[in-house]
Amino acid sequence: MEYTVNNANLQYNTSGKKELGEDVVLLKCDVDLTANTPWNKEGYTVEKFLPSDIYRTFSDNTYSLLMDLWGKAGLVIPENFVLDQYHTLTEQKEKHLAAIEQTKTLPVTSFPVEIDVLEKRVSEICEIPLQVCNPFDNQSIFHFRVIRPGKQDNNPLHRDVWLEDYKDCINLYIPVAGSNEKSSLIIVPESHYWSESAVERTLSGAEINGVKFNVPAVTQITARHQFVRPNPALNELLIFSPYLIHGGSSNLNEDATRISIEIRLWKK
Repeated sequence: MEYTVNNANLQYNTSGKKELGEDVVLLKCDVDLTANTPWNKEGYTVEKFLPSDIYRTFSDNTYSLLMDLWGKAGLVIPENFVLDQYHTLTEQKEKHLAAIEQTKTLPVTSFPVEIDVLEKRVSEICEIPLQVCNPFDNQSIFHFRVIRPGKQDNNPLHRDVWLEDYKDCINLYIPVAGSNEKSSLIIVPESHYWSESAVERTLSGAEINGVKFNVPAVTQITARHQFVRPNPALNELLIFSPYLIHGGSSNLNEDATRISIEIRLWKK
């Protein structure tokens, strides 16, 4: 799969069987949490997150949480460490894998602010009451996504809803460190309303250069499209439909790790 975003050419090669999808629009059968919004056509928006004083608490608590989790993973962290220099601590693959194991599937009781603050803000933006609780498995969790420069840490292009447990929700990308026009999440606007027949994908979880992913990977797009990096700033949210094609977000920074929070909400 080859694609261009912000004048940068990116690509990945997948192994295994692939096929075009059926002539069906998945979102027509499911809950569209963008339906009440002025941005439903594009499928995403960038919005202000928190009042300044609450965001300072969020930022401080995020830093402390990462220091604690990375410490539990065995990383030796210098005093006054800058988050986007994470890659300098994890040049060995084993160290990175140990750190990632600590920073995924975290309970919302560990979220950097009270989770109802986040739920209220996103409910306002989507104009519908939402909560961080997946009806598929009753989990209330979030993840840190940590994408090092020059490494293959990012997922391939995909739709989240190719995994059953991500139906009917809305996604958040919250920048923490190193997120910019060279590293932030890539999205294909309007693709949440495409038929599956417009997209060729792997039949099962993708395998790229020996790395296995849970989600299938896009291998070709036949519809007219463009790739964008919305690039939210600190104290902004990128909110987007899980039915959008997204991912494939290689970190093109030379010396900065991109760290973000991924969390999903469902209709209350």
